[in-house]
Amino acid sequence: MKNILKIMENKIPMLILMMLFLIIEVYCDLTLPSYTADIVNIGIQNTDFNIITSIGLNMMIMVTISVFATIIVSYISSKVSSSYARDLREEIFEKILSFSNHELNQFSKASLITRSTNDVNQIQHVLGIMFRTLLFAPILAIGSIIRVFELGSNLSWIIFIAFIAVAILLISVISTVLPYFKKTQEIVDQINRVSREILLGIPVIKAFVRQEYEKNRFDYYNREYVRVNLKVFRTMFILIPSMHLIMNLMIVLILYFGSFDALNGTLLTGDIIAFIQYSTQMVASFIMIGGFVIMLPRLLVSVNRIEEVLSTDISIIDGTVTDNSSNDIIEFKNVSFTYPGAERKTLNDINFSLEPGKTTAIIGGTGSGKSTILNLIPRLQDVTSGEILLNNINIKEFNLKNLRNKISLAPQQAVVFSGTVKTNLNKGKENATDEEMYEAIKNAQADDFIKNLDIEVSQGGSNLSGGQKQRLSIARAIVGEHSFYLFDDCFSALDVATEKKIRERLKEITKDSSVLLVSQRISSIKFADEIIVLDDGKIIDKGTHNELKERCSLYKEILSSQLENIGGSL
Repeated sequence: MKNILKIMENKIPMLILMMLFLIIEVYCDLTLPSYTADIVNIGIQNTDFNIITSIGLNMMIMVTISVFATIIVSYISSKVSSSYARDLREEIFEKILSFSNHELNQFSKASLITRSTNDVNQIQHVLGIMFRTLLFAPILAIGSIIRVFELGSNLSWIIFIAFIAVAILLISVISTVLPYFKKTQEIVDQINRVSREILLGIPVIKAFVRQEYEKNRFDYYNREYVRVNLKVFRTMFILIPSMHLIMNLMIVLILYFGSFDALNGTLLTGDIIAFIQYSTQMVASFIMIGGFVIMLPRLLVSVNRIEEVLSTDISIIDGTVTDNSSNDIIEFKNVSFTYPGAERKTLNDINFSLEPGKTTAIIGGTGSGKSTILNLIPRLQDVTSGEILLNNINIKEFNLKNLRNKISLAPQQAVVFSGTVKTNLNKGKENATDEEMYEAIKNAQADDFIKNLDIEVSQGGSNLSGGQKQRLSIARAIVGEHSFYLFDDCFSALDVATEKKIRERLKEITKDSSVLLVSQRISSIKFADEIIVLDDGKIIDKGTHNELKERCSLYKEILSSQLENIGGSL
């Protein structure tokens, strides 16, 4: 909860100002019943029109001040709640950006989206009401109680009974709906998850004619959401009518028993009217508080879900060492890695180095740990044991920004962002010139479909083919100068001729840098200075292409299978 409240600290001056205007508004509202009593007891009783006019003008002034204060309070309330929601979303987003793969695996993507949007919107909505009710209603209720006792009436027991009835009603409703609020948010997560899966998998769904199955799968969660919400709102809708019933019964009792006091001369007619107005204000305050209390469980669920994200411990801790030297060398020393919850190691006792001007390649079967090695270098994950050294210093000691500025990564799945070609390339080098971008596009063999930098890129690159997305991803990786270039099987969608042209250009671009290349195709790595053969998370051999095809059985097996497919020689 402390992370949620911390964001509110800079809103305290605005809250104090709002409290000031709330007090003014309450004061004005509390004076109106006493003015009404004076009009009846003095003006009407004595048929003095001047007094009625004078008190009426005072009432108009109070109403005007109250309306002005209400507008100010509403403005400040909406401003504070909206700016708080904005700051909270920024805080959540910044926290998510600092997550490693380990933290990201703790929350589903659908859940993170729901927490960043639906839960924050829920907090914003409740805050807007809370500032109006949680601050205004108690002050009005306390003020009304004080004024009631100032009237000196013996009808206070009626208010006490009404208060007990309201409390019982609130407790009953809250205890009934509370279990459903958390379930509602969980169902929203499921709806987002299923929707995302269906939207991303539309081509596969159509290809296997699974539209009806997916429709039913979505319909199940959709109907479940409706069912749970109906239970909640049917119960909640009982609250307000019931409270109004209690209030009206209270007024009837006050009029009934107050009429005896009026006939006996112990209570003036105007005082009965004032008593009713004060009692109504007090019960209205309880109704406002009750409405907020009903929202409180849902608010707490949203707060807890967001707090889970903000309080998650970051496993990748930023270091302090900065190093701007060239001729950088990365060395893996006895590196092992195990994914959280896994029973066996993904990597075991890995040793190799990346040196300037040297191209290192990794080949191995599916699940052998090739991509995991690449993720360890920029610290997207941290090693379980052993160490990775950069210039003989553990990379855990480096400032993350400084470390990652030395590294360029072209991931296995070509990720492109909605916007333009230029905005995508700017992610590789923020201040890249147009000339540098066009050069990167040319080197990535993407100039056949990218004629200018303002070409639109749809969300997820849906207006690009697989090969075009890979070439744009490669262009983004090589637009800036880095010490290490990591290519994670990013040529898989390219034909052999295009791949060969890119490799030739990369050789020139990266001549003073280290290149680590992961690929399933031997034709992509046969020119590497060193090829590492990985199997079941272990290095079983390393050497040049010619050396490995003579002595490494797994390499020869991969080579043989690919020769059969292409009917040639490598």
